[in-house]
Amino acid sequence: MKIKDIAKELHLSVSTVSKALNGAFDVSKETKQVVLAYAKAHGYKSRDERLTVKTIRRLCFIYDNVEPTSQSNIIIPLGLAFSNYAREHNFEVIQTPIQNITTSYNEFMSQNNFDGAFIAGLNYKSPLLNELKGTVYPTVLYDNIMLGDMIATIHNENINTISKLVEILKLNHHTNIGFIHGDKNSFISNERFAGYIIGQMMNHIEYKPEYVYYGDFSEESGYKAAEYFVNTDVTAVVCASDLMAIGLIRGLESFGLSVPTDISVTGYDDIDISKYIRPALTTVKQDLDLIGEKAFTLLTSLLMNRSSQRVVISGELIHRNSIAPMRPRTKSDS
Repeated sequence: MKIKDIAKELHLSVSTVSKALNGAFDVSKETKQVVLAYAKAHGYKSRDERLTVKTIRRLCFIYDNVEPTSQSNIIIPLGLAFSNYAREHNFEVIQTPIQNITTSYNEFMSQNNFDGAFIAGLNYKSPLLNELKGTVYPTVLYDNIMLGDMIATIHNENINTISKLVEILKLNHHTNIGFIHGDKNSFISNERFAGYIIGQMMNHIEYKPEYVYYGDFSEESGYKAAEYFVNTDVTAVVCASDLMAIGLIRGLESFGLSVPTDISVTGYDDIDISKYIRPALTTVKQDLDLIGEKAFTLLTSLLMNRSSQRVVISGELIHRNSIAPMRPRTKSDS
């Protein structure tokens, strides 16, 4: 029996049958199973006398800034979601921190037989960003933007969602609104900061630089921000991450201030603990499962020599109990 015979019997193209027998990634798992089962039942033998996938494609999930005090609550489950989708399509996925790359990016990919990579957690200072400009390996970047034939990007709609949070606060009569920045060298934090500024402009609120505190995405930096904000007249604070928002709430409580009675607080990410703290945190939910799936789709598209793309995922506003109508306060309240 030949490939064309299998194709005729299964009403498939010769190309599809050939790909299924050879484990190509752009053929569905179900089609592969049907083709392999039929071929085996009718005595077809592949060139190496095995009716199994000849090769398993290898992908790498590379991450940075994963520490207990950083974005680990997002990056680790994101890597898991990406890996799950890849494995369903017969890809092997190796997860590794950026610190394990001791050679150039291209050399690392070659030495480990990786076909492509999904990278998360980089900031502007990462030396890997410059290397990626000349990469010959299909690569998807999360929450960064870069042009290149081998580079695709995926990120959240940070600006619009933060602007909507500012609008919600304005509807609750807040006009003295603070912001906790996550990292000046972070694309996502700068986008969220832009959303904060644009949200104020759209709601006719004066931007005041003294209402901005620079943290580092950690809960500890949010806690430290509390001491800064109690010495201002802000009545609400938008945080670039849930961890900083949680730290801020705890810090404000240590100064005898109540959230949201005295100060309203919002976060970003909707990490698991956000719904369990008191008050439960109003935030923006990132659909990590969807992002992982889309990242895998982008990567396989690059592997098929298709044009690079940029995908933006909408965030979902999660309304909880950390926002209340503005209650006038002054520096003396603290």
